[in-house]
Amino acid sequence: MTERDRRVVRTANELVRRHGLTLPVDVAALCRRYGARLVTLSELERRGMSREAVFAVWGNRDGVAMASRRGRAISYNDRAAENRVRFTLAEELMHLLLGHTADRRFAAARQSYDAAVYACYEAEAKHGACMLLVPPTVYFRYRELYGTAGVARLCRVSRACAWTAGRYYEENENELRALFTAEPLRCPTCALDRRRPLHPRRVSADASF
Repeated sequence: MTERDRRVVRTANELVRRHGLTLPVDVAALCRRYGARLVTLSELERRGMSREAVFAVWGNRDGVAMASRRGRAISYNDRAAENRVRFTLAEELMHLLLGHTADRRFAAARQSYDAAVYACYEAEAKHGACMLLVPPTVYFRYRELYGTAGVARLCRVSRACAWTAGRYYEENENELRALFTAEPLRCPTCALDRRRPLHPRRVSADASF
């Protein structure tokens, strides 16, 4: 784990520790708490912008973070699936908190840094988003009971997100236990989908972090 990796871990840990979040993390409320105004694709279309024009400005179909003297904002595609929206908001919030948008080479419509810097910033933001939505404390607490699919449902993320996070956590478990010190987030019901109750994969004691 590099020092930049550790910085991402500490940032995500601080968000969870400071705000006493519960599952699933209300990432939209967290964005607002850090002063990010949320602007949806639907709102931009109502202002007269075409969807393709918006995507061209963003450089993708999911969203973008912006920071200026006027403040912070996150524009996002509210027409995407819920899990995708949640991840986009978490990713863009991490871009803001990790200081990527403070880089003078960054602009929402024009990013002038090279491909290597772009790839680094994207990887850090995605990594941080996974850790915010599926904190290591949650993964280690519920992995044996529910498996990756169950953790994804508890955290309301895609299985791909939970699997990616879990693989990283397994590879860096010892260091994460030292760096990520927030209390485990608990889901009040441990079964978010009431139509299909989430049953433990096997009966065992709920291990502490």
